[in-house]
Order: sequence, then C-alpha cells, then structure tokens
Amino acid sequence: MLRSITVGLFAIVFSTVAAQAAHIPRSGYVVHEKRDAAPEPWTRTRRLAPDVMLPMRFGLQQQNIHRLEELLLEVSHPDSANYGKHWSPAQLAETFAPSRESIEAVKVWLENSGVETKRMRLSPSKGWIDLNATAEEVEALLDAEYHVYKHEDTGHEHVG
Repeated sequence: MLRSITVGLFAIVFSTVAAQAAHIPRSGYVVHEKRDAAPEPWTRTRRLAPDVMLPMRFGLQQQNIHRLEELLLEVSHPDSANYGKHWSPAQLAETFAPSRESIEAVKVWLENSGVETKRMRLSPSKGWIDLNATAEEVEALLDAEYHVYKHEDTGHEHVG
C-alpha cells in the first residue's frame, strides 16, 4: 500500500560552493525549514518505511547568472548587433551549466554518503543530479526524518 502513495518529486536545491560540499561535517548541517505540527487537516500517521524509494533532485549552482540580463538584451534589443540571434539549447546549457568542480563536489558528497555513481544522473542542462534513494538513505543524507501524513477529509496520504 505504501508503495502506491504518490510521493511526487522532491526538489532539493543545494547552492554549493565548489569543493566545499564534499567536506561538510555532519555537525555542519543547517535546518532550512522545520514544522513542529502538521497543517490542518493533515495528521502524521507513521514514520516512512526505510525501504521506500524517493526521487531526489539536487540543484547545482549555475555559472554566469550575473550576466543573464546582459546576454538577454544582447539578442532581444533592436539596437544590438546580435539582435534576433537566439541561442540554441546547447549554448544555453554550456553558458549557464555549473562548473565541473561543483558537479564533482556534489557527486563526491553523495558517494561519500554511500550513493553509487551509477545511480546518479546528470540532467542535459547539467544543472541537476537526479537519483532514486531509499527513505533511509535520504534521511541520512539530509539529517532528517520522513513521515506519512494523512488528510483527514480525503484519506489521501503524503510523504513529508
């Protein structure tokens, strides 16, 4: 039954400084969001079973974001020599993709946490590392606990 719960896509965005992600000590975790009680009309029913698979997505810090407005105006302003010369998806990915060091730092952090490299997928834009992980792995990675919540009116269950 639990496997039929719609888990959704967990988007966990890590803005990381290259080479630091692999060296974050366990005590260096920072709580970004915490809820002391479930919102109405949800009730926490149980701890998520450790073997439930969760889709994980780690956002990587992009390069050249500070140039975004400049580059956009370059192709969209009629007075620009590059007006109308729109970029291909490959050019966009190459310009804004995270650095190799940033990608490797997150991969090393995941590997050091027990995630095999073959389970990691780098998105075509190189901006995300996707993987499926067990609840037990995710809890260890994020120093968090996952529970199942039930909607009092509909009976729908959600992981959080």
